[in-house]
Amino acid sequence: MSAKSKLSLSEEFSDVKLSEEEAAELFLARQVVQEIRSFGVSQRTTLKIIELLALELEDRVKMLGVVAAIKGQSAPPSSAILEK
Repeated sequence: MSAKSKLSLSEEFSDVKLSEEEAAELFLARQVVQEIRSFGVSQRTTLKIIELLALELEDRVKMLGVVAAIKGQSAPPSSAILEK
């Protein structure tokens, strides 16, 4: 990546502010991703891992949205039943 590319990227994201806790969580998430990638998993396996992680989400609507996206379906409509 050229210096000019790095400059434009830093300018583009200059308004992003992370708390120390958010930065630590992002770092930890990135480490988990790198560990998974170190196994040399296929795209199909990566999608299955994402689906399984989505099932662990507490927010049901987000979980259904991620699972629907993985399966190539449109996201389910938001309703009071889904949000409970």
